[in-house]
Amino acid sequence: MVKKDHRYGFVWKSAVFALIFLFLLGFVFPTVTAVITEKALPWQSQGEPLEVNGTIYDSAVLARAFNNSFFFQPRPSATDYNLSESGSTSYSLGNPDLLNQTKDLIQQFLAENPTINASQIPYAMVSYSGSGLDPDIPLQGAIIQVHRIAISIDNLADKKNIIMKISSISDFLNTTISSYKFQNFPVFGSYEVSVVSLNFAIINFMIGNGIISSSFLD
Repeated sequence: MVKKDHRYGFVWKSAVFALIFLFLLGFVFPTVTAVITEKALPWQSQGEPLEVNGTIYDSAVLARAFNNSFFFQPRPSATDYNLSESGSTSYSLGNPDLLNQTKDLIQQFLAENPTINASQIPYAMVSYSGSGLDPDIPLQGAIIQVHRIAISIDNLADKKNIIMKISSISDFLNTTISSYKFQNFPVFGSYEVSVVSLNFAIINFMIGNGIISSSFLD
């Protein structure tokens, strides 16, 4: 009588269990969580798209360079906001080159925002983020840019013979900041805001007031 080799039975059962768990964890679980997330958080699950006149142009979760003076500026990027890569500066905290780099970034920020002083600048505004694509800045980092942006928008409106008050523009900017701010950690976290969200609000505001055309982003 030939004895049955139990090893084959064990291998078969292991293979069945592996296929079942592969199906549950590799297909069922991701599908269910994706459907739940899409229904519960549709904006976030789609990458937080930003629209102008119904057309999606960007995402609120990825920083980009905004070179116009009427935009909020994001944190510095070691990758120049290149979406195909991410990374930060390689300097250690004890490296004197990092101090010089930070001083240069402070001077650049002050040159762009001459009505403030260095003590008002949050450290995050003059330091590279870990990914180089972080769109979020401290709430204070947005507030101290309001005056510069309001003047820039007003100057552009004047060139278009559009009469606007700087105080009204500042009110719009401060209200927008308040509406987009969020706490980066419940209860004890600090408040931040997405620069990309703010800047697309500015674009829609300027289009709505006839300061720029709807083809600005084309």
